[in-house]
Amino acid sequence: MFDTVWRRLIPALLLTFSLSVLPLLARSTASQLSVEERLQRGEVIVGIREVGTSKFVTGTVLINEPPERVWPIMVNPFEFLNKISPRMKHLEVVKDQAELSVLKITLDVVLIPHFTYVVESKYENGARVSFRRVSGVLKDFKGAWEVSPIGDGSKTALTYSMYVDTGFPIPQWIVREGVKCELPRTLEALRTRVNAVCEGAQTLEPRTILAAALAHPGQVRHSVAEPIVETTP
Repeated sequence: MFDTVWRRLIPALLLTFSLSVLPLLARSTASQLSVEERLQRGEVIVGIREVGTSKFVTGTVLINEPPERVWPIMVNPFEFLNKISPRMKHLEVVKDQAELSVLKITLDVVLIPHFTYVVESKYENGARVSFRRVSGVLKDFKGAWEVSPIGDGSKTALTYSMYVDTGFPIPQWIVREGVKCELPRTLEALRTRVNAVCEGAQTLEPRTILAAALAHPGQVRHSVAEPIVETTP
């Protein structure tokens, strides 16, 4: 099994890297604006954060809504399944508590259908989510979502950081380049979804988890306390 995944994963990551290098190089030379100016212009700022010996890929986006409106959508895995992340194909809520969840997620990535892992997430006061791999194909997968109010609190700086170790003989820099390519798409889709809900163009996903429902009461209508499975066609 692992040998088969490895043979599929290497060409997929090489393809992702080749598609991402030129846009990344163009962005690095095209703008001399400050980080704040780039965020205000709607850009997703991608970078690297070193924590010990691990290099996390980070992405930051500015959302023109306060944290209490961003959090229930960002934390809700059903928002990603149905609206934000088209690669997510299957979701099972294994554990659902106000400060902790365990989710089993299946993704379809390039050349690798049904890529499954289990992730544990811890939720901190409506401001931070830290997550880590529990089991699955990946050797290591960890990171965080960080929500920060901007100015008078009417806007939100949302930062996502992630470290991945595939467990296969693939250079880490290739893995990071693949993540850098994918991350802006996810953050832009999340921002679009938050804006659409807050402007009344779309309705909030009714199914969610306790962490989203309890961190900012009144923002989410329903929560689920029992494990459920959701699939998409």
